[in-house]
Amino acid sequence: MRYAVLVVLTLASQERSDKLDAGLDDATRKYPVFVRMADQLFAKGGDFEKFCRDNAREKRGDLRKRVLQTLKEKSDRSWGLVKERVEKLKEAGDVKDAARFWIVNGFACEATGKACKELADDAAVSFVYPQRGPDLRQHHLAAGAPKKLTEEQSKACAAVLKELDVKEPAFTAKGLEVPWNIDQIQAVKVWDEEKVAGEGVIVAVLDSGLHPAPPLTRALWRNASEELNGKDDDGNGFVDDLFGYDFQAHSGFVLDDPALPHGTACAGIIAGRPTTAKMLVTGVAPRARLMVLRGMGYLKGYEYAAENGADALSMSYMWVNVELGNYRGLFRTAHEHLAAAGVVALGGAGNFAKNAPAGKQIALPKDIPCVIAAAGVGKDGSEPGFGSRGPCTWKGVKFYDDYPEDAPLIKPDVTTFNSGFPCWTKPAWAKQRRFEETWKSDDGAYGLYVGLQGNSFAGPHVAGVVALMLSANPDLNAWEVKEILESTCKEIGAKGRDTTFGAGQVQALDAVRAARKVKK
Repeated sequence: MRYAVLVVLTLASQERSDKLDAGLDDATRKYPVFVRMADQLFAKGGDFEKFCRDNAREKRGDLRKRVLQTLKEKSDRSWGLVKERVEKLKEAGDVKDAARFWIVNGFACEATGKACKELADDAAVSFVYPQRGPDLRQHHLAAGAPKKLTEEQSKACAAVLKELDVKEPAFTAKGLEVPWNIDQIQAVKVWDEEKVAGEGVIVAVLDSGLHPAPPLTRALWRNASEELNGKDDDGNGFVDDLFGYDFQAHSGFVLDDPALPHGTACAGIIAGRPTTAKMLVTGVAPRARLMVLRGMGYLKGYEYAAENGADALSMSYMWVNVELGNYRGLFRTAHEHLAAAGVVALGGAGNFAKNAPAGKQIALPKDIPCVIAAAGVGKDGSEPGFGSRGPCTWKGVKFYDDYPEDAPLIKPDVTTFNSGFPCWTKPAWAKQRRFEETWKSDDGAYGLYVGLQGNSFAGPHVAGVVALMLSANPDLNAWEVKEILESTCKEIGAKGRDTTFGAGQVQALDAVRAARKVKK
C-alpha cells in the first residue's frame, strides 16, 4: 500500500513539472510569466489545420464572428476557474499585475516561483511560460493608466479627422505616375482590369507609427466608436484610439514621427494615396485603410486588430538570435487563432543571411506556418545576398513539436520587391538619394526618396496584394489567401518551392482573379 502511494505522488509531481517551463524554480523570486489555460480553440499542433479543412466552405465574416465569440467565451470560463486562486496569490504578494488575454486563453503577470508551481498544478492550466525575448512584458498595461493626448497631439489628430471627413472619389489610375514596383507587381492591371484597389479592406500596420503626411493620413482607418475627447468612448480600455493604438506607450497617439521611420515607409507601400505634386501613387492598394499599431510583439495588439475588423496584419518585428524555447508556441497559438478569425498575418522574411545561423534566419513570428514570410529581390530580379533563408523547425516546442530537421518547414513563402522604389521616409534613411520631396515638417525634410533596402519592404507589397484579393472577394478565409498567393506565384530560382524565394514572385493579377473564382 505504501508503494502505491509513492507511485501516485511521483505521477502528480511529474504532471506539475510537465506544465511548468524551465527556469521558474526560485520560490521567492518574481518572474514575468504567461499562464496558458487548458481550454484553447486550438490546443495543439494539427488542430488549426483540421479547422481549416472543416470550415473550407464558410465565409470569412461568419467565421470571424463565431471564432471571436468562442475565444472570448473560453477566456471567461477559464478565468472563472482560477480567479479565486489568483486573488489569493495577489493578497499573499505572490502575483502582481495580472492581465487577461483571449487571443490565447490565459493571463500574464509577475509571479513568484511558488505561485508558478501552484498555478501549474491547477487543472484549468495547461502551461506556465516565462516571458522571453526582448524587454517587453505582456502584462505591462495592467500596471498603469492610459496616457491622455497632449494639446499638440490633439491638434494633430483633429487635423487628420478633418481630412478623413472628405469623401474619397472612386479610384482611377488615369493621370497617375506609377513607380516601377507597383507596375511590376501587377497592381495597375488589377486596378484597370479587375476594378479593385483595396476598397473595404483594413490593413493593421504593427510597426513604428506613421508620419502625418497627407498621402498617408488620408488612408487611415477611423475608429467610428471613438471621439477626440480624452475619454474611452467605446469602453475598450484605450483612450482616444482614433486610428489605432500604441501598446508600448499606452497611448492613442500613433501619428508621431519616431526616430525609426520604418512604419511610415511600410504604410506608404501598402496604401499610400497619390501625392499632390506629381500625382505619384506609392500604394499597391490605394483604397485600403491603415490601422496603425505600435508595440511589436504585444499580444494586445493582435486582439485589437481582430476585434476592430482588421483583414490583414503587416508586421515588421522578428526576434532573431533570441532563444525563445517553448514561448514560441504561445505566439503560434495566437497566430492560428488570428487566422481562424480572418486576419492574414504577414511580413518580411528578414535580412539575416550573414549574421544568423542556417535554419534560424527566419524567426518568430515569420517562422509560424500560417504567417506569410516575404523574401525580396531588386528591380532586376536579383537576390541581394542579405535576405534570410529557411528552413524552419518546430522540433521540441511544447504543444507542437513538428517540422523536424529531416522534414522542416520551407520558408520564406513568397517573394516581392525590397529596394529601388520611392518610399515615404527621411533623407538620411535613403542615403540622401532624393526622388521627390512633397512634405515638410519642423524637424526637416520628410518625403519620397529612393534608397531604402530590406525585406521589411517586401512584406508591405504582399499586404497590398492581400488587400486587393480581399477587396475582390471578402469571403476568402485567411488560409485560402495564403494558398492562392503561393499557387499563383511565378517561379524563380530553383525548381519548386525553395528556401530562398519560397513559391516564387507574387503575381497580383493572377492572385486576384483566382480569388474571385472561390465561391462560398
